[in-house]
Amino acid sequence: MTDSSIPANAHTTTHGVPRVFSMKDLTARANSPTSRSARVVNAETTGAKNLFAGVFWSDPESVGGWSFGERDPNVEGAPHVGVGEEVYLCLQGRIAVEWEGGTFEFGAGDIVYWPNSRWYRTKVIGDEPVQVFYVMSPPPTSIWSLGEAVSQTGKPIEEKSAS
Repeated sequence: MTDSSIPANAHTTTHGVPRVFSMKDLTARANSPTSRSARVVNAETTGAKNLFAGVFWSDPESVGGWSFGERDPNVEGAPHVGVGEEVYLCLQGRIAVEWEGGTFEFGAGDIVYWPNSRWYRTKVIGDEPVQVFYVMSPPPTSIWSLGEAVSQTGKPIEEKSAS
């Protein structure tokens, strides 16, 4: 059965039309030895001008961080990505957060709002890997490059030989 609410052309690469992205088909790229990202909705993939969305997977004990705002607060472990806000939907695992106002934790099923003009540092806690869907608006003005393509669990992807 097809869903008539999804346009027939939703699976194309045309910009400016609704798109459907299957989580299982996303190609992750290494952020670090313990974290991977797939940048899914952005100017390049959809023509989106006002938001940037993706998914990341991180192993237990993995750490991360970033800062939003007009100025870089120069906080170690929290690289500046420009002015913006972000929302997380945690799909799996648990994360501890340190920020300038204290600490908190969140996990699977939680939605987290990250306001502008703040810095954050995170650490995956527990034995379960983390999977998070995120949306940033506006898109970051400064963002790190991703590494080689890897599986969502971080294993190298073997290239198929030409026959």
